[in-house]
Amino acid sequence: MKGTKVQSKTQQEKAQEFLGEYQKLSETHGYRIVVTPAFQARDDGTWSVVLQTSVGRLPQKEKE
Repeated sequence: MKGTKVQSKTQQEKAQEFLGEYQKLSETHGYRIVVTPAFQARDDGTWSVVLQTSVGRLPQKEKE
């Protein structure tokens, strides 16, 4: 491998690759990760906003 340089991917390139693979996976299985904000009571009498994750079905495409 003389003279061959291995160039590592940037963080942005890695993120784009992940998004593409996630999109393919979602379309293949018909599901996606859904994030929903919710309030959670704290011990000191205040509230915090938390993010709850779940798996949800992708909307079905209308057939023409």
